[in-house]
Amino acid sequence: MKKNKLTLLKNEQRLEEDPETIQDINEALTKIDHHYSVFTPDLQVFEQMVATAQQKQKKKFRRELTAFILIALFIMTALITSFFRLPLAFIVIQGIATISFPVYSFFRYRKKVIVHEYE
Repeated sequence: MKKNKLTLLKNEQRLEEDPETIQDINEALTKIDHHYSVFTPDLQVFEQMVATAQQKQKKKFRRELTAFILIALFIMTALITSFFRLPLAFIVIQGIATISFPVYSFFRYRKKVIVHEYE
């Protein structure tokens, strides 16, 4: 292929037309068109992909919901058991949770503020 030549005419850049280059480009594009066929999938293929993705999402949601419920039941059972069997342990656990959450939140917020101040 030949390089395109630029000429300046009245402060404008104009491209000199090169028929050989244009013909070479057209031939190359025609070769590519013949070599690679264009395939448009049916609507059913896309519907099947969407249905498969939705099924996977439902399974993941059910798995996560089941894990959440089981963990919540375990925690509630442990707290109720400790409340009736060892009321002192229950009070200590509640006190630690009540104090630790605000402390954790304070330090986390403080860390974010410090990081954003230096950016």
